[in-house]
Amino acid sequence: MINMVMKNTAKTLLISSALAVTTLASAAMPSQWQLDDSHTRVGFSVNHMGFSTTMGHFSDVKGMVNYDIKAPNKTNMNFTIATDSIDTNWDARDEHLKKEEFFNVAKYPTMTFKSTKVTFINPQQAKVMGNFTMLGQTKPLTLDVTLNKVANSPLTKEPVVGFRATGNIDRAAYGMTAYADGITTNVPIQIDGELVEKKSK
Repeated sequence: MINMVMKNTAKTLLISSALAVTTLASAAMPSQWQLDDSHTRVGFSVNHMGFSTTMGHFSDVKGMVNYDIKAPNKTNMNFTIATDSIDTNWDARDEHLKKEEFFNVAKYPTMTFKSTKVTFINPQQAKVMGNFTMLGQTKPLTLDVTLNKVANSPLTKEPVVGFRATGNIDRAAYGMTAYADGITTNVPIQIDGELVEKKSK
């Protein structure tokens, strides 16, 4: 009975959110967006020798998105992540991760993602396929994206798109094999962020 109530509640929330997004399609919304640095986080986690999960994030992320709410499947996006902005809440580990056997930030200061195809499953959820480049290697990557909210901010009165994107990266496929016997090579990632209208310079 409890599970049925929870499923019905989740379904109601999804339908309500989808209706809100659909309603906004009739409003004047921009089609070019940029990441709001102050509300964007690229997080990751790895299993440490079976003892614990170590989590971290990158704080310097730039990105542009072309997203027309009336033609969502024509969306395209590209993100650039500064590798030296890694933060795992321990300075010594961060410095180690910046060295050659991991992110090699001196040689590869950025990681990038460029979408190749976006398919909306419903007004709130999409599959984003693209190419992810790390350590000079480019591999396909699929992100599952959920639009949390599309509305005008009550603070700025400007339109905002809130989203979450999740996926998995095999670090070994990019040549990052250090400590693979104790630290998982399959790395779940989670991007939480907000898009704001791109302003003309």
